[in-house]
Amino acid sequence: MGDLAVRYWGSFFICALLCVVFQIMGMKSDTANNAVKSTSSSQNSSLWTKFRGFQVNYLTVFLLAMFSDWLQGPYVYELYVSYGFNQQQIAELFVCGFASSMIVGTFAGSLADTVGRRTMCIMYCVCYIIGCLTKTVPEYWTLMLGRFLSGVSTSLLFCAFESWMVCEHFKQGYDSNWLGDTFAFATFGNGLVAVVAGLIANSVASSFGFVAPFLVALVPLTLVGLIVVSSWSENYGNQKMTLMSSMAKSFDLIRSDWRIASLGLAQSTFEGAMYSFVFMWTPALKSDAEEQGEETTSAYLGLIFAAFMVSVMIGSSLFKMFSQRRDMLYKIPIVLHLTAFASMALITIFFEYKIIVYTMFLVFEMTVGLFYPSYGVIKSEKIPEDIRSAVMSIFRIPLNAFVVLLLLKIKFMPAYAVFMICAATHFFSFLCYMYFYLNSRTFDKSEGPGDEGLELLGGSSAKDNMA
Repeated sequence: MGDLAVRYWGSFFICALLCVVFQIMGMKSDTANNAVKSTSSSQNSSLWTKFRGFQVNYLTVFLLAMFSDWLQGPYVYELYVSYGFNQQQIAELFVCGFASSMIVGTFAGSLADTVGRRTMCIMYCVCYIIGCLTKTVPEYWTLMLGRFLSGVSTSLLFCAFESWMVCEHFKQGYDSNWLGDTFAFATFGNGLVAVVAGLIANSVASSFGFVAPFLVALVPLTLVGLIVVSSWSENYGNQKMTLMSSMAKSFDLIRSDWRIASLGLAQSTFEGAMYSFVFMWTPALKSDAEEQGEETTSAYLGLIFAAFMVSVMIGSSLFKMFSQRRDMLYKIPIVLHLTAFASMALITIFFEYKIIVYTMFLVFEMTVGLFYPSYGVIKSEKIPEDIRSAVMSIFRIPLNAFVVLLLLKIKFMPAYAVFMICAATHFFSFLCYMYFYLNSRTFDKSEGPGDEGLELLGGSSAKDNMA
């Protein structure tokens, strides 16, 4: 077994072991919490049981939607290459996807508040199914249409589903503290389905060609649509608002409340740097020395991806453990932003030492596992219910702008320079979150104690907005 095999297989098993250990620790914590619930009134026990059914239903839909997305990701570029498109044309197709998510996707996401979140989740399925079908046609403008629809779908995936779940959670009267449990399971499950989707995509692509994963994705997309239609009730932000008034109110909120603006910037810049990492991790792990050897990193890309996803699952498990203490919830992003910055900075400094680069990649993926559930809970408490989807869509504008700009310029930059930009971006993200955190605490002290779930931070909760 060569050095690379030992490195990548060894890291995978170590990460898997850590994931199991942290999951067991999290389950013990859950068992203790459930024991407390079981000693409470039968009404609370019944509500908890009902919540578990609601949670399983949402996670099934969300993870199927993510599964369909993961199936397609690894083979978009290879499919375009197999159709004979050059680098410039492929770059244009990718830019179209992010641009449509930034511009059209923002308005489509905002529509969820006025026409209904359930309706827009169904539209996600329709748009993505059409987008997948366009992949069967090796014609530039047809594929451009597919990228356009895929960009809109991506925007809906990351705002409409979460907005529906948060609204329904409070509408059913569930405890706000249970939200973190749902977000943690969603992040953990996302890492799991990503690994499974990668294996399935690899298998069908090898047997039936690069278009096969896109056709397989039609199955989970159809299931998502059927489950949403048959089991989800509709919920809205504010039906009386038009699309433009919803957008105007969202922009007014962000412009007038710098705490919300800084929270959105922290999220956008973290995700922007994360997508940059997605583009660059493969070339960053390859060394000049291995080109002369028999063993290459390219032979282990699937294994490396699996190790990344297990690292994400470790992060979500850590979130479940630490978020049990309410006073820790808003401190978790401070740690994850600093860790993300440190990992990217070390990659820049030690770029030629690939084992350090790989280790820092794993550490960064753990911060991703912490990022999604922690920000999910924080946004559920800080963003008003009537414009939740619109605000979340606006948060994605700087993210997509950053990625589009990077895609246009990345071919002119060496790999280490891209990671230097990522490090600077993560530090900026940390500063934005610290502004949000410190100013929210100052606000809370000046206003006096508020809702039990918001003792650290000022502002109305999502539960208040439902009233």
